[in-house]
Amino acid sequence: MPRPKRSAFIRTRRLAQAGSLALVVVIGVQFGFWALARIGGRAPGVGRPAGVEGFLPISALMSLRVWLAGGGIHPIHPAGLAILVAVVAMSTLLAKSFCSHVCPIGTISEALGRLGARLIGRLWVLPRWLDVPLRALKYLLLAFFLWATWVALDVPGVRAFLDSPYNRVADAKMLVFFARPSRLTVAVMGILVVGSVFIRDLWCRYLCPYGALLGVLGRLAPLKVTRDPATCTDCGKCTKVCPARLRVHTMTRVASFECTSCQDCVAACPVKECLIVRPPTRTVGRLRLRPVLAVGLAVGIYLATTTAFRLSGHWRGSVSEREYAERLREIDSPLYTHVGGMASEETRPGDTEPARSHDAR
Repeated sequence: MPRPKRSAFIRTRRLAQAGSLALVVVIGVQFGFWALARIGGRAPGVGRPAGVEGFLPISALMSLRVWLAGGGIHPIHPAGLAILVAVVAMSTLLAKSFCSHVCPIGTISEALGRLGARLIGRLWVLPRWLDVPLRALKYLLLAFFLWATWVALDVPGVRAFLDSPYNRVADAKMLVFFARPSRLTVAVMGILVVGSVFIRDLWCRYLCPYGALLGVLGRLAPLKVTRDPATCTDCGKCTKVCPARLRVHTMTRVASFECTSCQDCVAACPVKECLIVRPPTRTVGRLRLRPVLAVGLAVGIYLATTTAFRLSGHWRGSVSEREYAERLREIDSPLYTHVGGMASEETRPGDTEPARSHDAR
């Protein structure tokens, strides 16, 4: 029996995306005021928000390795690890759902794509011979980062990096990188922004290693969009709205590395429960979830994971405000580069004798 398009869910999803983006903006602004004050040698009027560590994926990957090796939760940037674990848990339950419901970059990318559709009528779709190899780029980037964090270094080497001067202020270095961008950085950012207006999800589809990781893990997710061939009318509306360009109307179960569980296809389907989110019937009866319930469950997993880290005392890092104040005043020192930051502090620039730890000063 035909039914109206469930646009209410799409509006709800976009509201959730907007809320998540707003939270990230608030965290970014607060961190900017805090860090710039510290860099300028002033006492900040706001505290450092730990949530900014969500933008330190390399540090989080290394912390994850130490944790899984039995070394406990590393005290530098523990919120970064908490967010990574929460994102992985969410997207391993409902395939890659972080990308389409919470990720701020995904939200901006979608918005730019909608802007492009309004400006030029339709977005560009790259030919398959070009689209497929370009999609492989994000998996190559993922492979490189996994090699650098899990293969190139042993666990003691990973710990050395996590304890290094560079990693202790990696969040501030990230801010400086974007606050003082080089011409190349501006050019690359400009290409990505303008390109996303013409090619939907340019960064997410072709270059995001985080999305590549979630796509691989998403293949293991028990909850996926599933089509009932018995009630399907082959109208193709689900395929037309799919941002990942999947042929949903020909798939019994949407098990793809590219599916973000946005459920635009579910909302577009004119037949009630022809498309639904559920686990494999052979493992869990006939459990079916409406879009809002499926997403609510995934977001609940995310919130529960980050809350568990908070309650266990693994949210705020061990770097003190005093140490931050001393380090950020010299943020441009070679000590805080990727290479110099791995070195010992025993020969800090300008020192004539071995330096004591900041905590001991």
